[in-house]
Amino acid sequence: MGMVNIPDGIYSETKVQKIGTMSTSRTQTIVDYYKCTRIDDQTMSVQILDMYGDPMPLVEKVSSADFLKRFTFEPDKFQTRKSPGDLAAEKAIATAERHVARKEYNSAEYEYSKALKADVENVRANFGLGKLYLATGETDKASKVFASLAKQDNLLTPENKHFFNELGIELRGLSLFEQAIEFYQKALALAPDDENLMFNIARAASDNGDKAKAVEFLNRALTLNPNLEAARKLKENLCV
Repeated sequence: MGMVNIPDGIYSETKVQKIGTMSTSRTQTIVDYYKCTRIDDQTMSVQILDMYGDPMPLVEKVSSADFLKRFTFEPDKFQTRKSPGDLAAEKAIATAERHVARKEYNSAEYEYSKALKADVENVRANFGLGKLYLATGETDKASKVFASLAKQDNLLTPENKHFFNELGIELRGLSLFEQAIEFYQKALALAPDDENLMFNIARAASDNGDKAKAVEFLNRALTLNPNLEAARKLKENLCV
């Protein structure tokens, strides 16, 4: 059998294993992933991958007939795999967050700084560092971190929406209304039909004395959801 219909790439193999004995026995399905390349017309090289998608040392040779029975092509697997820098940043952030929970702020700052050395634009690390500075009363440092985040338009990805909204809430609580609005609007850019974000912008604008902006976003929120009671009440208070 020729190999013309078997492309090189990532493949999976599903195995069902029995674990336990007698009354405690059960089956478990395991999926492993492999880097597979053609050796010749009759043989494939099969190399198992670790959890990060990197090949491990063991290489198996499999005939084309057996290969077609055992393996499933997975062309998109590991296309979005994380870089070593991303993994280092995630590890440092997780450690920093544990320190914050224990109020070990110096250690947390050190770990957040490590994460930012690995990935200077990491939203979670910047956000955590900013909140850390708020917790320690270093408002000027926090403002600088948040201002830097606000300028990073490349962070406009759906998974960051809740970070921007939470930042807005934190900043509004500190009476930093203009910065709060910046982050609410970044969140809104990711979810343009979110009436609650529109209301948050309106409330921050109202607190900042910008009645026109507040009413504009209240009208937009109420167009989407006429039953948004908080928006209706704020509009009534502004338009008396």
